[in-house]
Amino acid sequence: MSEGTLWSADLGALHVDTDANKGLWGYLWLQIDKKTFKEWLDATLTELAAIHNVELTRKLRRFHKNFYEQTITILRDKLQADEAFIYNPVPLTYMPLVVHATRIHCEAPDAASCEGLSAPTVPHPDIPEWQQRTGSIAFASPHLGEDGVRVTRSYPADSTIMMTSVTYHWHTPPGIPDVCLRGHHDDPEVMAAAMEALDDFARTLRLPGTAH
Repeated sequence: MSEGTLWSADLGALHVDTDANKGLWGYLWLQIDKKTFKEWLDATLTELAAIHNVELTRKLRRFHKNFYEQTITILRDKLQADEAFIYNPVPLTYMPLVVHATRIHCEAPDAASCEGLSAPTVPHPDIPEWQQRTGSIAFASPHLGEDGVRVTRSYPADSTIMMTSVTYHWHTPPGIPDVCLRGHHDDPEVMAAAMEALDDFARTLRLPGTAH
């Protein structure tokens, strides 16, 4: 694995070359066996409990075990994500904020023709439009180029929960995979508090073969 590579067959090392605060981020292995998962979870939760000064109860450990098992399965099998990362400052008593990265093969010659850039702004068909809020800004990356966008949106998951999501998408030249980074949480305040760090993290993403 070359230094600064985001995606690699070597799943034993962190794949992100980042100037963002490394204390904010943890790597979530999407290809992992049960024994390694248990060892990783124990170490991760013990460390986070110490950072947050929280007692790691059996109930809390089970809550996180179930969350990460389900998340890994969904990201790996359903969404076919390439990488996933955990935002560590979220209190241990909350659901973690997980963001995942996916490569998209878009051969559009320019950003205006790239469906991926506009897709995150399309209203969810099963939710009334008046219940959805979307904001979009240009989001350049020093590594992935000027043709980037950051889309934030809020929508009701059910009658009591409002989901908030952020999506970053960069359109790259034909032959180089586009990059899409996504995260969502059921507490808008968690997403709002993490946004600056998410932006810093998103700007650091690189692709194999790009200049370091």
